[in-house]
Amino acid sequence: MLVKIKSINEDEHKVKVIMLDIDDYGSLIPLENLEFNLPSNDNSITNILKNSSYAAIFTEGDSYHNNATIILANGITYDELDKEKKKIINTAIHKS
Repeated sequence: MLVKIKSINEDEHKVKVIMLDIDDYGSLIPLENLEFNLPSNDNSITNILKNSSYAAIFTEGDSYHNNATIILANGITYDELDKEKKKIINTAIHKS
């Protein structure tokens, strides 16, 4: 799931995010505000999210409901996000 990180509460092991999608024109579409648990025994995920504005995250059992626990996170730079937008635009153009 592609997300924009809104805030991180390290004391409570929580992160607030906006779930995003990219439309055929390359625009980021906010879908839903969510709050996930951070693993209490692994600071690497917290560090990744603290150092990124956007991330691809995966939760236990691929469950994207509030309070699911993040098990994997990959920070996404603005350049990487732009590349993904261009791929989606190109795919949409070639489908027409």
